[in-house]
Amino acid sequence: MRHENDDFEVQGEAGANGEGDISLAEQEFIAYCEANELDCNEEGMDEDSRKDFAKIKGRFMKAIAEKRLVVNGYKIEYTVSDKSVGMAGQKITIGRPTGRTLLAMDGYKDNQQSSKLLAYMASLCNISKIEIHKISSLDKKDHQILVDVATLFLTA
Repeated sequence: MRHENDDFEVQGEAGANGEGDISLAEQEFIAYCEANELDCNEEGMDEDSRKDFAKIKGRFMKAIAEKRLVVNGYKIEYTVSDKSVGMAGQKITIGRPTGRTLLAMDGYKDNQQSSKLLAYMASLCNISKIEIHKISSLDKKDHQILVDVATLFLTA
């Protein structure tokens, strides 16, 4: 079965890793957004924002279905995939942004957007600037989840 969000695909029959998984994953996504006071109502979004949001939601739901992402109230426990050599299987806790999270982006020039985003993501994960290599060395699949969570907060 195909899901409209970012090629999210669930195998099996409805109720047996089928439609039930999508519903559970979507419920978890909505619960996370609500716990963090993030607006997940797509009706108020313009078309481009709705498309971007759908991609984020789809990747988030896919990670839940794959048991890589677990919502724990306002936090996420994310298990790094085997594609991230050196960090495979490690758990990363992604928390809510604080003033420190925003300050992590200071010290970078306006043209250093990737560095600012990495610093923001590292702070969400309670990783210091000295250890930012942990985030920057993640495989694209794992890195994208962190970018998605950061995007949800930065666009809220």
